[in-house]
Formats: sequence, structure tokens, C-alpha cells
Amino acid sequence: SNVVIPEGFTLPQVFAALAKGTGVPLADFQAAAKDYTAFGVPKQAPSLEGFLFPATYQFDPGLSAKAILQEMVNRMNQSLASHGVSAANELKVLTLASIIQKEGGSTKDFYKVSRVFTNRLAQGMDLQSDATVSYGAGSKTIDTTNAQRADANNPYNTYAHAGLPIGPIAAPGDAAIDAALHPVAGN
Repeated sequence: SNVVIPEGFTLPQVFAALAKGTGVPLADFQAAAKDYTAFGVPKQAPSLEGFLFPATYQFDPGLSAKAILQEMVNRMNQSLASHGVSAANELKVLTLASIIQKEGGSTKDFYKVSRVFTNRLAQGMDLQSDATVSYGAGSKTIDTTNAQRADANNPYNTYAHAGLPIGPIAAPGDAAIDAALHPVAGN
């Protein structure tokens, strides 16, 4: 069965689409994803978030949730390898790429968005990404409140915490990964 996973989907959205498209119960995907390091993602990653490549998949009938998720992680690993990303940099690149994916608007703007965040990181500035705050707060929109931006208990809050958040906030596609690695020149 064909399953379309759009770029920028979060894990719950990915799991819902997979369950609907494959007939494998949603609970199976949630359970399989709990042991996320079994899929070969970095141990520092907080979850499978950002490690499932967004694409159109043709899954064989009868595949388990674990097998489906492994196929998607393998596809992300192929993408990272094709962009020359080392294992040591996977988490960092996917985290930045996921923020670019959510904040970026059109694909051609991704490289400019990447430059803004890359410059902020280089200067030790807070990223101040509403998309990361919103993700950590469990919000459905990218808009945030003053209270949410002030909440230092949110590990994804890039207003309250310097540097990149603890992990990706969505599934970045190839364009966002490329932009994370090759920000446009500029100050």
C-alpha cells in the first residue's frame, strides 16, 4: 500500500498516516518507537522524531510496525549519507534541518533561514524559534505565547535555552537537510 509522509510531519502525524495507510494498528507504531535506539539512531536523540524520512512509500503487506519504521530510518540514513553527513553529526544536522523545515516557508527560503540560525549559533545567540517552543509545548500551531516562550522547563525552548534544542521537531526532507549544511552566504 502507498503511504505518503509529507515533509514537516511530526511523529504522531507520521504514525497516524502509517496506521491509516498500512492497516497496522497505531499502538504498534507507538510501541515499536519506544525502543528507538534499536533502529540505529544516535543514543543522544530523545526519540525517533526527525529520523523517519518523509517520502512516498510502498510497503509490502504483512510488514510489522518495527520493519516499516526501520525502512524509514534506513531511507533517512541514505539521505544523510548522500549529503555527506557523518554519524557524529546526524543529530545536529537533523535538528537544524527540522527547524528549517518548519520555519522555512518555501524551499528556496530554506537556505536563508539556515543562514539566520547558523549565524545565531555561531554568535552564541538564542535561536528563538517559535517552532521549537511550540513543539515542546505540544501545541498544534507554530504560534507561541509569552508564557510558553518563558518556560525553561521545555527542553525545546530556544528562547530559554541556548543552542539547538535536544532533538528534531519534525521530519526534514532533502532540501532542508541540504540547507542545514549549505546556508546561503550572508550576515
